[in-house]
This record gives sequence, structure tokens and C-alpha cells, in this order.
Amino acid sequence: MPASGSSRRAFIKTVGVAAAAATCAKAQEYKPQPQKKLTQAAARYQGSPKGNEACGTCPYFEFPRSCVVVEGEISPSGWCPIYTTFVPVDRGAHK
Repeated sequence: MPASGSSRRAFIKTVGVAAAAATCAKAQEYKPQPQKKLTQAAARYQGSPKGNEACGTCPYFEFPRSCVVVEGEISPSGWCPIYTTFVPVDRGAHK
């Protein structure tokens, strides 16, 4: 049985190395695609705030008048249903 156990370990090791190599190759092939923004109509953007919620306080708002998610000129006092107060971990990485 020792020979069988050794060959089993060698096989598992070979398969593991091959899988890791395939994963690395795929990771190197990956190229991020530019993200398309929603139209203002698709985002249901409005030029006025909704209560205390306004684009200027949303983490997706980019000073002075744009948004990471919605295309076109965005008013800091505008609003859309994508509005959030949640700050993404990667804030700033989308610039």
C-alpha cells in the first residue's frame, strides 16, 4: 500500500499544480471592461431632492456635477432611486 499512497499523493499534487496554473493563466487574461452608465431616464433621475436625500450626499456623486452610475450632468441637489448613504469599500477606485 505505501507505493499506492505515494502515487496518490503525487497525482493529487500534480492536479493541484495544474489547477493553480490554469487559474493564474485565466487571471492574467482578465481585463476589466469600462462600465457603462445608466441614462438619466433609466435611473429615474430627478433634478430635485427626495426629502433629505440628494445626490450631493451620495457616495456615487462626483464633484462638481457627475455621478459614477448615471450619465450626464447631475445636480448635487438631484436624486434617483440609486441614492445610498452606504460608502463602498473601494470609494475612489472608480475614478
